[in-house]
Amino acid sequence: MLLATQRAAEGISDAAADAAAAVDQVEKVASAKAAATNLLLDVTDQAYPKPGELDDIDSLVRDGAYAVLWCWLPRSSCWTLYELLERCSRAVAACRGDDMIALPDLPLARELAEHWHVTDYGPDRLRAENVIWFDAQLPPAEACDDPSFATLTRVLEQYHLRRCSLAATTQMALYCMYPDARIASLATSYGLRCLGDLAEHPIVGPLSQAKSFLHRSLNDARRPSLCDAALGTARGPRGFCCTTAEQLLDAWERLTTADPSMPLVLKPASGSGGSGVILNATRADVEAVATQIRCYRKGRFLVKSVDVGGTCDDATIIEEMVGACGQPSPTVYVVGSRVAVVADQLLSRCGTINLGNASPATQVDPSIIDAMSRACLELGKFLGLVGQWGVDFAIDEHGTPIMVDLNMGRPNGSLSYYCWRARQPDSGAGANGGRPRRALALVASTFTLPAGLPLGPFATALQAEGLLWDTKRGNGIILAQHLPGFDSGGSVLAASWEGVDAAQHMLEAFQAHLVRLA
Repeated sequence: MLLATQRAAEGISDAAADAAAAVDQVEKVASAKAAATNLLLDVTDQAYPKPGELDDIDSLVRDGAYAVLWCWLPRSSCWTLYELLERCSRAVAACRGDDMIALPDLPLARELAEHWHVTDYGPDRLRAENVIWFDAQLPPAEACDDPSFATLTRVLEQYHLRRCSLAATTQMALYCMYPDARIASLATSYGLRCLGDLAEHPIVGPLSQAKSFLHRSLNDARRPSLCDAALGTARGPRGFCCTTAEQLLDAWERLTTADPSMPLVLKPASGSGGSGVILNATRADVEAVATQIRCYRKGRFLVKSVDVGGTCDDATIIEEMVGACGQPSPTVYVVGSRVAVVADQLLSRCGTINLGNASPATQVDPSIIDAMSRACLELGKFLGLVGQWGVDFAIDEHGTPIMVDLNMGRPNGSLSYYCWRARQPDSGAGANGGRPRRALALVASTFTLPAGLPLGPFATALQAEGLLWDTKRGNGIILAQHLPGFDSGGSVLAASWEGVDAAQHMLEAFQAHLVRLA
């Protein structure tokens, strides 16, 4: 059992209290695991995918469904124009020809759907007639209540009418971005099965704050946690999860007393993309965050400045800082308890902002990839996960991979891109002396464009320069998202059958094209 290997972090209460808490934890976990037994997947002896086997992720995500209704709506609390466009359009690349997708009836979304319909992004891609367009402007009463659930209800009504008119019999499943019990029940009423893990997990709790599971909580010693567990040769980071200013200051004292030379990191439990992360945190940083918690309310970690109204209510994590700027920080993408992709993160110079990723991973040794993968397999089995999730790792000075982030509760940003890659035919395989299928190298990143730049002419210009994806050539740029005028203008994929370096060169050529546009 995973928690049987758990070691208490330095300085945490007295031995008797820890022993009682451990018993309560084991009983709680055992009960939760018994309830989730039917969710467990078979695990193969293979720890991670070998080249040529990355095409399996699409079938793993679908979990037996022939076709999928993709409805990646933002949370009702984040119902803005940008969130609607960014979340919903993220699934476009994942769509096969028989899939359906819900998109907001907005010009930028229509541009993207048309682009994927007319561009040769492979033989099995989104068909324009399979888009369910929904009104992004809901009546005030619904918008104030729960626009996400209200929109999902309308989408399913349209789905039902369309299926009835076509007399369709294809077995479909619903893939939402934030499924919960209510959504699962609604899907069942339309004959659909929900893909993924529900938002509330019996062991982890809210999956949106899954990274807090890495640490023991100072607020509740009985709460299950990974807490410096040994997962083969991998491990979790030392640290604590805090919900009050006093706990945060206490955690600082415990960690610095146990190891005065240990550098520390501060971060919010539900942050993403590096938001709110403070590297090499000092006592002054800790006191500043503690002041934020006291000023705004219990448990709040201020991610953005107050004047823009951007705050995040959650626990605060303080943990050891492992790795170093410029050093590898791989991500393992998992479906259930099957490792699907291992990628290298592309990080900013400060090491806190994720700029994208490249796969297959090339920055770490196969032995480290194997250790990370086996740790994820163990964790996936223990938690009984069935959906798509991921783990970010850092490598310490001894070459030990350490889990520094758990990404659960919504599909990872690159999931749909890996689904797209899974169905691309390798024109060079088989035809030339029976050569086995290669791994299509993929580099995913974001880019910004000025407002008002139409997608059609932009793609045409890329094609004229030989940059747009060409199936016969086997390399090029895939415009996965197009959001001009926003800080994050969209997502771009650079792909090549000739390896990660070739894909990276293609991305650099694309970025040079953007400079010429500016």
